[in-house]
Parts: sequence; structure tokens; C-alpha cells
Amino acid sequence: MLLTRFLWRLLFICSCVLFVSSCSTPRLFINNDIPVIADDAKFILLPTVIHGLSGSKVEKEAVFYGAFKMAFGERKIDTPELSTRLKKNGFAEVSWQMSHAMHRIVTDQDCFSYTQAYQLGLENGQVNSKFRVLGRDLEQLSLWLKQAYQLASVPEYIAVAHIDSMGVSKAGKLIKYRVIAGVYSTQRQALERVVSYVTESPNHQDTILYDLDNLGFLIYRELFTSSTSR
Repeated sequence: MLLTRFLWRLLFICSCVLFVSSCSTPRLFINNDIPVIADDAKFILLPTVIHGLSGSKVEKEAVFYGAFKMAFGERKIDTPELSTRLKKNGFAEVSWQMSHAMHRIVTDQDCFSYTQAYQLGLENGQVNSKFRVLGRDLEQLSLWLKQAYQLASVPEYIAVAHIDSMGVSKAGKLIKYRVIAGVYSTQRQALERVVSYVTESPNHQDTILYDLDNLGFLIYRELFTSSTSR
């Protein structure tokens, strides 16, 4: 049943008839200074955080995150109750902080390392940069994930996505939002790739949920497209 749904989703996306794809402006950034991700690489997917869309926040996050995980298929590492365990162990904020900062460092700072972004900020007088502790937090998170899920080694890649509302149209019929997603290399301590994807949906709970369900697969496609723009 799951395989059938996955195949139908891929067919649906490739046909380019999804509503969300008709009004999107994706932009992919790839770190060409580190090795390309291998086809058999495994990923830990951090929980998705969604801000500003109408309706139940928990339900929307579950729908998108479920689709995002399904899109990765066998490439994802199973992490039962990850969200709950992250909160209990002091990592509740790392997911959204990591993804929220991605777009800024690849666009404003023109780099892929949170530590490097912090150093660049210091050079410009930004003493309290948000990037100060992200590099350290991600290192600690990687070690905790290995221990918590009894992995043979530290997970090589961490994938994450974050969604922010960009406002509702004057008539209130459409809501615009940005998805920022990326892949972090724990070995290189740097982002391997980041995608920024802007789209809109009719401002209605059921339609938003439907679009988020499809969007999880679209974001996966955009992350692993053959484009190499920076």
C-alpha cells in the first residue's frame, strides 16, 4: 500500500500537474567543496517545523513530515519517536534553528558552514550571531543520535525542512509560504545542499494539508535534482 502510494506520488509529480508546482520558484544551492552524496547514503530526517499556516500546526507538520520521510524511502534511517526524544534531551529547537538559518548563510554569507558564517559575522561586528552555537549543537546532536538509536556510527547526513508563511493575499483566498530544506554533512560539518522553494495554496485547511502532502515529495525532488546552481 505504501509502495503504491509512493509510486503514484512520483508519477503525479513528474507529470507537473500539482497545484503547488505551478506557482513555485525553487532555488538550489550545492556545496561543491565536499564530495557528492552517494546513491546509497543514509539520512536522518529531523522533524519539520511549520510557522504561520492556518489550521492545526501539529497536523500540518505531521502531514508534510510523513510525506518527506516517505519520499526518502529506504534512504532514511528509522528514528521512532524522534520529536519526543529530541525535546526530552534538550534538542527541541535545533531542527528549526538549523533550517531557518540555512537560507541566510547560503545567500547572505555565501558559505555552507554555520561556524564559518559565525566567523564572517564577527568580522562584520555581529558579536551575537545566531550561528555561534549551531555548529556545536549539531555536533552534539549527531553524537546523541548515534547513541540514542544504537547506530554503528554517527549518521553521515541530517536532512531537515522548515516552512514559514509569507502572508495571505488581500482577498484572503491564497496563502504564500517558503520551504527551506537542506542536507547537512556531519563528517564535513557543513551543509551539502540547500533548497529554497516558494509556493502558495488556497487558504483553506483541507487544501493546505493536501498540498503539504504533495510538497514533501516535491522538496525531495528539488533537493536531489541534477542542477548545480549557487
